[in-house]
Amino acid sequence: MKSHSLAALLLLPLAVSTAYAQDGETSSVRVSGFGTGALTWTNTNDAQFARTNQASGAGTSPRTGVDSNLGVQVDAKINDWLSLTGQGLVRKFGEDDYGADATLAFAKFKFSDTLNVRVGRVPLAIFMVSDYRNVGYANTMVRPSQEVYSQVPMDSLDGADLSWQQNIGSSTLTTQLAYGSSTTTMAGGVGKAKLTDASVVNFIFEQGPYTLRFGRNDGKLSLDQGAFHLPKTKVSFTGIGFSMDSNNVVVQSEYTQARGIGNGSNGWYVMGGYRFDKVLPYYSHGKETRDIAQSTDSVGLRWDAFRSAALKFQVDRVDPTGRGLFIQPKTGFHGPVTVGTIAVDFVF
Repeated sequence: MKSHSLAALLLLPLAVSTAYAQDGETSSVRVSGFGTGALTWTNTNDAQFARTNQASGAGTSPRTGVDSNLGVQVDAKINDWLSLTGQGLVRKFGEDDYGADATLAFAKFKFSDTLNVRVGRVPLAIFMVSDYRNVGYANTMVRPSQEVYSQVPMDSLDGADLSWQQNIGSSTLTTQLAYGSSTTTMAGGVGKAKLTDASVVNFIFEQGPYTLRFGRNDGKLSLDQGAFHLPKTKVSFTGIGFSMDSNNVVVQSEYTQARGIGNGSNGWYVMGGYRFDKVLPYYSHGKETRDIAQSTDSVGLRWDAFRSAALKFQVDRVDPTGRGLFIQPKTGFHGPVTVGTIAVDFVF
């Protein structure tokens, strides 16, 4: 999406806010945002380090495009049972320039304090951090584990979802059901990946500082990339995750399985850290096993230096099998590769 379209998307929330503000007695509007400004580099030019579906990545020269983004969200409360949400995200994704995506756009119907239904473009809730995977400030690490989150390139679903909360003693069980479809642009903008007839079920159990999640996604995936065409193929994705933030100890882990394409893939990671006031050092290890497997050891530091902003420093040691998840590899490329990142995450 070019600059004029990008600007229009960013100005849309302000226009909506102004329109609803004129009817303040029956509705309210909240405009918020988030972003990351980051520099990412590696110790080699034999391949590029990138996030999923990015057309280009980082080499020895620091680049902003791998981990930087800017998002704006509008939440408009129409009445006690209906609200509207829209979110636009600027990032490098698919094509080698910054573009704007409408990542969320849904109406939320509140049937009770425990039952909600959303219709439109909703999060594809198949990971621990699906609802906020693009919000760096909400995550400890600079980016979600590549070994797990690269398995599904979509992060939204066009359809509907249902959320039902139940109190079990002092604990909460949330059941999420969703159905819809999703389309994403492949790296380089030369093709599309389409997920149709997607059904999602999630169970999230929360007890104080502990969260346990189990999820399953079934659907049909098709790919059109240049001369390569994959007809609709049944696929599935299963994941279990755990997180804890207690007594300054932070732990997060997921194990996932993707099936239906080739031999499928398994992925997992575990991250742990300890908070010293506003400083949180952490370590993570992740591994993915498939035809292009890799593992990553990460050491990082998060410093909540400001009220609504955090500084992050992270070093990854990535060991790929073959090219792993690296893009544009040259002949003879091999790992391991060291990746460095300095980032500022913020919310407003």
